[in-house]
Parts: sequence; C-alpha cells; structure tokens
Amino acid sequence: MIKQNRAMELYRFIAAVMILCYHCHWFAFREEGTRFIGFYLFVELFFILSGFLMMGAIRRHVTEEDRRDPAGMTVRYMKKRLRQLFPHHLLSWVLVALIQVFLLRNIWPIQIFQIGWSEILLVNIFGFVRGEYINIVCWYLSALVFASLLLHYLLLRDENSFLRVGAPLLLVVCYGTLYDRAGCLAATILFTRFAPHLGFMRALADMTVGCLAYRAWEWMEDVELPGEGILATILEAAVFVASALYMYRCSGKLDFLFVPLFFAFVISVFRGRSLWTRLFDNRLSAWLGRQSYAYFLNNVVAVYLCMYLFPEAGIGAMIWFCVPLCLLISVVTGSVLKKLTW
Repeated sequence: MIKQNRAMELYRFIAAVMILCYHCHWFAFREEGTRFIGFYLFVELFFILSGFLMMGAIRRHVTEEDRRDPAGMTVRYMKKRLRQLFPHHLLSWVLVALIQVFLLRNIWPIQIFQIGWSEILLVNIFGFVRGEYINIVCWYLSALVFASLLLHYLLLRDENSFLRVGAPLLLVVCYGTLYDRAGCLAATILFTRFAPHLGFMRALADMTVGCLAYRAWEWMEDVELPGEGILATILEAAVFVASALYMYRCSGKLDFLFVPLFFAFVISVFRGRSLWTRLFDNRLSAWLGRQSYAYFLNNVVAVYLCMYLFPEAGIGAMIWFCVPLCLLISVVTGSVLKKLTW
C-alpha cells in the first residue's frame, strides 16, 4: 500500500516552480535566448505521478464487484477529481482573464468567452478554439481529465490485458506521433479542428507510464536490494540535476529520454530508501505539495502580474518575483475556496 510520501510532495512542488520558470521564458522572454526553454518537461513528472497515484487508488479501493461496472466507477472517480481540481481551475482562469482585460488590456471583454469557453469547460483539447487562449495552462487540466477518464475505464475493464498489451501499444502510438509531429514533448499543437491535440496524447502516454511504474513498484515492494539506500540517493539526485541542466538550455528529441528517467525516479522515491526521502519527510514538504496544483494553475496569473508591474524586468528578476508571488496567490485562493461551498 502507498503511504503518504512527503519527499514526492516536495518534488511535485519543485516541478511546479520549474514550470513557472518556463512560463516566464515563454510569455515574456523568448527573444532572450534559450534559458529555461526545456523546463516544460517537468509536466511529464506531474502526469506520470498522476498515473501512478490513480493506479494505486484503483488497487486499494476498487473491489471485484466494482469492476463489473467500470463506467459507473469511472464516473464516480472523475466526479471526485473534478471536485478537487475544478474550483482551482475556475478561479485561476477568472484571475487571468481579469488581468488581461483590465491591466494588460490585450483582449476585449467580449473575447473572454468567445475564446475561453472551451477552457472553462475543460474541452479545449478538442480544438474548438484554435491558436488562441485565455489561460494556456488549462490544456494540462483538460488533458489530465480526459486521459484519466480513458485510462481509469480501461484499467477497470481489464487491467492485466491493458498493462500487458494495450499500454505498450498506446505508448508506441502516442510517443511515436509526438516524435514525428512535434519532435519534442512540448506538445500543445492541434491536429485539426474538433480533434484531440498532441497535449492529450502526451498526457495519455505519460499517465500510462505512471500506471506501469505502479505495477513495477508493487512487484518490487517486498524486495530488498543490497546497497539500495546509496544507489537510490545517487539516482534521485542524478535524475533531478541532469533534468534541470538539460532543460535549462535544451529542447528537442532527447526529451523522450526523460520519460524512463522519471519512471525510475518515481519508483525510487516511493520505495523510500534514499537519504532524500528521509531528509524531506517533514511538514513543510507536505504543505508545499498540497499547494502544487494550485501553484501550477496560477503560473500565468503571477507572470501576467509581473509583466504589468515590472514591464522592463529581466527574466532573472521576473522569476525571483514570480516564485513567491505565485505561492502567495495559491495560498490565498486556496483559503478562499475552502470557505466556499461547492
């Protein structure tokens, strides 16, 4: 059984910070070279972890009787997930829209719903509005919701057949398409109108990797490896440092190598043998982890506020300003949402 892993909670928050650095580069400083150009790859860690935890929830809570109604169980699961995520999504979307209309003044009020209705409803992965967006990070939640919907149903329908046959085929198709059409994992490009875009395939493939990671973790749960503590400490540090160094300046076909690295990283962290797991096992890590989804969704809010307040700031100053600001926004919005009834 999976226990709460505070180290992974901290890693998840750090990944959200790294993605914020990428958004600073994307929105304001694409002309300033390639710094932080590959930090979008930390989205892979989010997706893989989501697949891992979803698989764990199925193994813990779903009975054989429940598996006789995969559609009904999947609907109940998605309702629970949406109750957790949709309020944060909606509030961050409203904040981004208000900043664009009244502060940055780069869109007209009437455009908010012309462009953003599909984002609000989380159906923007189907390409109803092409090439325009209010809050660009909505693609992530939209892809997460529909990938979770499909995978949860397939796992309940026939878990063994899917993991042994369906999952490998799905990975080949999805990653092969991403490699052919985008040449990297920065995939938010649409195929055609009313068709799923590459972001959905990215989520589907990464979450499938997460499901396979859970199966591998489960198989290794009672296995004791000699010297695993030292090896796990080195592995986890190496993966995170190598990821940051590569992503700081690079983006391209080597992106795909980080999927198996994150696969191994997630398994290692949940096995809990490394020095880092013990070092980061504290309340601060758990608290930061609880902010990670709101932090990710509020990335654009912080970046737009910084662009309005400090239009001449360099990317370094922008990141130093946005990192704590985004955390503050996430804490405040989280407190507001707790007081509301959904």
